[in-house]
Amino acid sequence: MEKKKFYLHKISNLLVIQKIVTIHYQELPKDYVFAGEAHNFWEIIYCDKNEVIIEVGGIRRPLKQGEIIFLSPNEPHAVYGNKKDESNIFVITFVCKSEIMNYFLDKQIRLPDHLKDLLSTIISEASSTFELPVFDPDLKRLKLKKNPALGGEQIIKNSLELLLIRIVREESAKPSSEIQFISKLDSSQAIEDVVIKYLKGNLYSKITLEDLCRHTNYGKTHLCTEFKKKTGSTIMNFFLKLKIEEAKKLIRRGLPFVAIADQLQFVSLSHFTSTFKRLTNMSPSQYKKSII
Repeated sequence: MEKKKFYLHKISNLLVIQKIVTIHYQELPKDYVFAGEAHNFWEIIYCDKNEVIIEVGGIRRPLKQGEIIFLSPNEPHAVYGNKKDESNIFVITFVCKSEIMNYFLDKQIRLPDHLKDLLSTIISEASSTFELPVFDPDLKRLKLKKNPALGGEQIIKNSLELLLIRIVREESAKPSSEIQFISKLDSSQAIEDVVIKYLKGNLYSKITLEDLCRHTNYGKTHLCTEFKKKTGSTIMNFFLKLKIEEAKKLIRRGLPFVAIADQLQFVSLSHFTSTFKRLTNMSPSQYKKSII
């Protein structure tokens, strides 16, 4: 009998949740105040009833029933009651280092009804898997039940991953005018400040002008024109300058040039070298010798 040759397809993981930190579902009194915090992992807050106020970066935003807000790692935020009615919220915090999470930076959306079942699954499995106390915003870790639901942790993880992927897929298919953003441009920050902050937060990533347009909710022409007018530089050349400044720090730490080029997402070592020389008037080797 002739043996058939099979090819094994390696599954590509767009998004992977490494850890779940906390899970809450709670009724909040109308005068509720949580003064604020920042932590090095993601947080999702979903408003299940009435409205709450979320303060992000010093700006207070209403989060209405059916809306979900994404708070990125180390982003200061606070939660307040709406002063009129009691509210219900669902909160989940988690660790995810997948690059696709950049999509959720400064994002607030109305969750489609057909995706709310995934939230319900997460809540149900969490209550069957963990000892969920009365709402405690200072909760530091989840405690497993003595007899947790079989596979509960994995179902929570898989449901959250699926929820995030479906949101990206469906929101990306919408015209930009239909997507709601927590626009930092509503604050006192100028457009160039928002762009620069985003660039600095993505030095070890590849980003495009399309990424920035989604982040700021501005068209490419307007974004590029305003940035050049305010800084005298194109966005991508400014990004390269930031990368080269970061490269200098890595050189001072003794990292090999190949590793630096790879970590900072240059196309090749030669691309890194030529860019470094163009922007500093010296090669990486010359710079290294100058600081020894």
